[in-house]
Amino acid sequence: MATIRFNQVRLTGFGPYRETCEFTFSDQLNVLVAPNETGKSTLVAGVSALLFGLPQTTDPKVFGQARYRNWDHPLRFEGELIYTVDAERYRLRRDFQNNQISFAKQQAGEYRELISGTHNPRAQRRNQRYEETLKALLGISSQELFEATFCLTQPLPEAEEIDSRVQELLSGTGVGFKQVTERLSGELREITRFTGRRGVTAKDAIEPRALERLEAEIQAIETALERDKGLVDQLETYRRHLAEEEQRRTELAQTLATREQMLTLWAQWQQLKKSYQAAQVVYTQVDKSKAQAQELDDERRRVDERKATCAWGPQAPVRTAEILSELEAIAEQKADLSREIAELEANGVTDIQEEEAQNGQEDHFTLDWSVFGLEPTAVVQRRRNQSQEALTAWADWEQLKAATAENSLLQEEEFQLFKDAAPATLETLKVYEPRQALLRSALENATLKWEQAEEELRKLRGRAKLPWVLSILMMLIGGGLGAFLAGGSRLWLFGLGGLAFGAGCGYLAGRLLFPTTGLAQAMERVAENGSQMKVAAQALSTFEAVLQPFTEQYTDLPTAYRRWEQIRTEGEDLARGQREFSRRELGGYAGPAEECPLEPSHRLNDHWSDLINFIQVIAPQERLGCLGELVVWLQEKSSRGWEGLIDEAAAFEEKSTHFNKMKVRQEANQEYLAKQKRKQSELTQNEEKLQAMIEPLLKAADGDYQQAGKLWATWQELKQKAEETTAALRHILLIQGVNTLEELEAKRDDASIKAQALYGERQKLISAHPGLAPLEEETDPEWIEADYRRRQEEITRGQAELKGVEAEIHRLTTEIARLEGQEPVNIAQAEEEKAVLRARRQSLELRGDAVTIAYLELAEALNDFQSSYRLRLAEAASQYYRDLTGLEGRRVELNEDFQVAVVIDGRPVAPAQLSYGARDQLYIALRLGIARLLAADTVLPFVFDDPFLNCDAERLAKIGSSLRLLGIERQVILLSHRADFAAWGEAVVVAPGV
Repeated sequence: MATIRFNQVRLTGFGPYRETCEFTFSDQLNVLVAPNETGKSTLVAGVSALLFGLPQTTDPKVFGQARYRNWDHPLRFEGELIYTVDAERYRLRRDFQNNQISFAKQQAGEYRELISGTHNPRAQRRNQRYEETLKALLGISSQELFEATFCLTQPLPEAEEIDSRVQELLSGTGVGFKQVTERLSGELREITRFTGRRGVTAKDAIEPRALERLEAEIQAIETALERDKGLVDQLETYRRHLAEEEQRRTELAQTLATREQMLTLWAQWQQLKKSYQAAQVVYTQVDKSKAQAQELDDERRRVDERKATCAWGPQAPVRTAEILSELEAIAEQKADLSREIAELEANGVTDIQEEEAQNGQEDHFTLDWSVFGLEPTAVVQRRRNQSQEALTAWADWEQLKAATAENSLLQEEEFQLFKDAAPATLETLKVYEPRQALLRSALENATLKWEQAEEELRKLRGRAKLPWVLSILMMLIGGGLGAFLAGGSRLWLFGLGGLAFGAGCGYLAGRLLFPTTGLAQAMERVAENGSQMKVAAQALSTFEAVLQPFTEQYTDLPTAYRRWEQIRTEGEDLARGQREFSRRELGGYAGPAEECPLEPSHRLNDHWSDLINFIQVIAPQERLGCLGELVVWLQEKSSRGWEGLIDEAAAFEEKSTHFNKMKVRQEANQEYLAKQKRKQSELTQNEEKLQAMIEPLLKAADGDYQQAGKLWATWQELKQKAEETTAALRHILLIQGVNTLEELEAKRDDASIKAQALYGERQKLISAHPGLAPLEEETDPEWIEADYRRRQEEITRGQAELKGVEAEIHRLTTEIARLEGQEPVNIAQAEEEKAVLRARRQSLELRGDAVTIAYLELAEALNDFQSSYRLRLAEAASQYYRDLTGLEGRRVELNEDFQVAVVIDGRPVAPAQLSYGARDQLYIALRLGIARLLAADTVLPFVFDDPFLNCDAERLAKIGSSLRLLGIERQVILLSHRADFAAWGEAVVVAPGV
């Protein structure tokens, strides 16, 4: 039994380990405590990648180089594993980039290389030597099997069924049994195809095998013997049948030829009839086109005669209708403009008279309101609103100043101690309650651990005395027994020997029955836990000393701190409010707000600046030097004073608006009058230009635009009629493929002659073949078409029948030739050959039965073998499960498919019905049970990667005890983020940046 222990792991460029990082392990329980996401799981993956290889992948989700190569892409991407198999030490180096390995063994203090080269886990040509060596040393050569058996990761998988590869590894039936059963089933498949019926394979084969081929040969010989007996009778029957079929073929050929000739004549008659009908249709169409063309030509001559009466028509432009419409519109526009110009000139005289009357009146205003623009009323109203906003902001400032003084006084009178405290002290006060509880809890935990270690040390010291007590007892018993056996001779010699022998046996039995291993470790734990208890007590004392002044002054320190935080925050908010007021209202003025100068350089808020400028206009006698004086002026300004200003501004605005509107209206009227006169002149010029374009038409209509429009519409109708008639005539000639009416008449004559010729040719065909006369007399086209299809079907049936007869003749000829060329078999020789084949068939049947029995017996033996291993695994897992849970009444069971169940009070329970913590304990127990069974061949290290997520303190205590016991018999590596696991075993030595 080989025991494997990992001594050292070194990783470079792997996962988070950009630089070289080295891990050193002890022989028993190793503990590596580190925060999450710092590379604990990567360490497990690194060990697996070193042993079994790291595939070259591009998917970061799967186990491969894309997932574990460091993001910074350092120059080196490699690792080294040093492990011990019993007393022999080995070193494995692997370059993950190119899968180069170097496997060496330590001899005489130096490593000598045993295997080197490339080991790619996904290559088609595997490195057989390395994998066989790995299998021989570790007992397994599969990464998946290693992780499924000896690595417990987070979260633990569901323990519903044992992995199939682990089943093979447990029972030892993986490869050997498959080779034997495959060889037996392959041998049986060579004998017969009916392996499914014998229970060896799932179903029978399709192709015949040796036994079925022998059966076919025997059947062929028996068939040949029966066949040759009636060979002569069969040949005579074939010859007589052949003569009958040849006579039938001759008759069918004559009948088919007659029908085919008749069908050809029928088709020729039908073609002539269709051609005549087509020629008749062409003649009818050409004759109709000739009549239509003549009528159109007459209509065109009549239209041309009417057009000749309108001499002005050809000279009129195309857009004459548009010109007439424009002339009518211009006439209407000129009439409208004349009326509008007269009204505008009358309105201008009225406006001048009203302006002269208004200029004679006098104004009575106290201010020159024109400085405020066109809307002085809105300006005054805005300044009044700004005055209210400014006074409201000033009131807020006074409240803010009073609140700030009150806050400062409260801090000085009640919370001066907090105010003078250092920032670190304030941070401590912030977490006073949880920090005090944490320190007290740490002291209690350290005291409890120290007491537990003292109790354990006391028990070990008591156990160390038992071997000496048993030695003294056995020494007395051995001395008495020696003296009793010696009798009288050499009493002292036998007595002394009995004393020595008894003492030795007693001491040895005491050491075996009451081992005292772990005494030194227990003393170290007592000392270590005592030191931790002192450190915790000192930390609590220091914490209470620092906060003593506060606890003496304040009975409820957390409430006082929260009150101080609230007051301090309020003070800071008030200070920010003052700074915000200074920035927003005073432009950042740092002095007292009342003394802020009203100069433009201080960039006061817009409402202050606007109010200052407004006061300088309405009260130029006021001399305001600072913001306080401005506030006093605004406070003294009454609502009546503001209303008086608004009324006077409104009166000024009303008069000014009326005057401006009248002025604007006068200017607009004059401008519009000039524009309309220009438009009238432009219309006159345009009218004259348009009249010149259609002058002949206007003369014919005596200058009347409406009469001219009627004449133009008549001309357009005649012109369109002529174009339509000419186009229709051209279309008829184009369809008939001619250029003139004379050519169209000649084409009509040709069509008539062609139709008469086709009719005469059809009559000649009927005279030559009277059988076509019924077709000529028949008027129903459907009957004619049905008769034609009937004749076609008769010919098709005749051809098919003739083809069948010829095929039968060919078959009979072939059979006759075959029978005439055959030689009868040798009856005696055939009987002898059949006997030999039957003997061979019997031998193969016996061999097949033997192979079937061997296969079935081997399968049954395998089931018994696996059943014993299932019982042993269930017993081992049950013992571990009881140790982990502390419940003696529970056991683990495995059925034939290795499905897992827990028996509680005689009732089987599926793992899914257990709590998460109980399921984790069950899975750990199964892993430990599997490891115990495999320890008969190879004892591999156990790796626990933070798997105890669902365990409470009680379960963790039992698991810790089990792991310490497990660490005595094999190496255990525990990786976790929990600091309390560090006391379970020895710390892993981590050397970064080696």
